[in-house]
Amino acid sequence: MIDELTSESVEFHVEHYMIAVAEHLLAAGAAVSGVYSRGPYAEAGDAFLDTEGAVCLTQRSSEQLDGCASTGLHWAGTSGWYLGPDDPGAPDENMRWMGDGLVPEPGRVVAFLDTYRLAPERAGSRERPYYRGAGTDFNALLERLSAYVPPRTSGQYLARWRFSSARDTAYVRRLLDVLTPQGTDPVVDVSLHASELDALLQLLEYVQVAAGGLGPSDFARYLARDIEGRRSGGRDAVMLHRSALDETAVWLRRIQEYQRQKDSGDVED
Repeated sequence: MIDELTSESVEFHVEHYMIAVAEHLLAAGAAVSGVYSRGPYAEAGDAFLDTEGAVCLTQRSSEQLDGCASTGLHWAGTSGWYLGPDDPGAPDENMRWMGDGLVPEPGRVVAFLDTYRLAPERAGSRERPYYRGAGTDFNALLERLSAYVPPRTSGQYLARWRFSSARDTAYVRRLLDVLTPQGTDPVVDVSLHASELDALLQLLEYVQVAAGGLGPSDFARYLARDIEGRRSGGRDAVMLHRSALDETAVWLRRIQEYQRQKDSGDVED
């Protein structure tokens, strides 16, 4: 069994590799709820000799893959990426192995997931590959994974912060896209119970509290303000209470101006 320091290092490196894949999935529009990594350990009555990881999808995303809410995107330290049940005891025949090396670059993992979504039988193989023995060659594995670990001086070196930042950035971009519609933006009638509307406002408030700072929390605040203002104002209230649309347009202009100045060399990163 390897020493505790090496075990922690393996888990840390795997976590950053999972986040690198999650970043690409978020940029591609996937709904990623988190990442998971585990290194080798030995406890009384329990032991795990190798390492593993996963990029956690939302239940809805999993159902959209193949109708099963428990399908997940996993990585095995001996065999690489696979799609299969979250149950670690599930038989191998329920898994679809990517088979493209132990540490493929994140874009190829995204392509694997996309292929599975469109045509599961064309994504990878049911045959499990083996690229290294369980519990062996950890130094070589760490060397390969190190390419996905940011420098110690970077704020992104802290794994939890790196994932949160990637998730917030992805959703800000999505919100900017949907709240700056091109062409017509029709008013949609959606019937809700008063209790459901109150629950929606509570969820938007939760986003403000949980996210904090600039980013998704701002959009949640704007939307909550608009919904509250339209509560009993009829269709005419849509034009009176539209801070989410108006503020997003201001955000987008600022971003575009910053990018213009950056491209011309007037500002630095």
